[in-house]
Amino acid sequence: MNNPTTGMQAAAPVPFAGAVLLMVFSVTFFTVSHGAVRGVGSAIHPFEIAFFTSLFSFFIYLPWLVRSGFKPLRTTKLRWHIVRAFFNAGAVATWYMALTVTPLADATALGLTGPLFVTLGGILFIGEPAQLRRWTGLGVGLLGALVIVRPGFEAFSIGFLYVFVSVIMSSGSRIFAKLLTRWDSPGTIGALVALLQIPITLIMAAPYWQWPDLTQWGLLAAIGLLVGGAHFTMAAAYSRADVGALEPLNFMRLIIAALIGFFIFSEVPDLWTWIGGAVIITATSYIARREAVKSPGLKTPPNDPL
Repeated sequence: MNNPTTGMQAAAPVPFAGAVLLMVFSVTFFTVSHGAVRGVGSAIHPFEIAFFTSLFSFFIYLPWLVRSGFKPLRTTKLRWHIVRAFFNAGAVATWYMALTVTPLADATALGLTGPLFVTLGGILFIGEPAQLRRWTGLGVGLLGALVIVRPGFEAFSIGFLYVFVSVIMSSGSRIFAKLLTRWDSPGTIGALVALLQIPITLIMAAPYWQWPDLTQWGLLAAIGLLVGGAHFTMAAAYSRADVGALEPLNFMRLIIAALIGFFIFSEVPDLWTWIGGAVIITATSYIARREAVKSPGLKTPPNDPL
């Protein structure tokens, strides 16, 4: 049976275990792509990696768009989609900058603050209620970030600044995605951001351009396809289970990142990274669960650039 909103084939109901498995795939795909970015980032500029990620990620949507006669790309809110694409491209580019100068586990742990910034943006910019539980979750999550950064105890890292800029821009992208769901389908929102950020990231990459060699072509293609696959499996997971039930699985990002960092880049995350990451996940899970109880059908926009 086709979904009239997206034009895609509707999924049959599956047990909760199926949603968990899809989320595990999504988290794994995202984190492995980050490890690949860190590996190729020593030779290819992060802005160029962002361009190839956008390009190859769009290939995930292409078969569906061809079958649909490219009708899903039609929208009455093109300007909003363009603004969102700038936010999303900036988020990806600064995130890749962070991955080239920051231990993988540290960047991943700080990146988990994303849902907290989305919650704050919803309160400040689109009039969502500023309830005590939201402020409590935000405060606890900020504490977790401070545990990782430890201002005054650790030397300032430009990589941490890149992470926070990326998280803020990613939150802006998600807020626009949430607004756009009032008019466009998730498929349209995802395909348009993938398409529109291709020229944006190409302009960003142009001053640093160098042609990849054969191995780098393979890694860049793998990064784009992994990111596209991660978005697809995350959207599929959220279509089958509440956000609050799946949010704690994001802690797997930190575990996988730590394993990749240790075995491939000889990085050993300290205890504070684990403690801060656990605090952040606790805060985001609390907010997500409370929102799921209040709005049982609520889904998070599936286009997380990180």
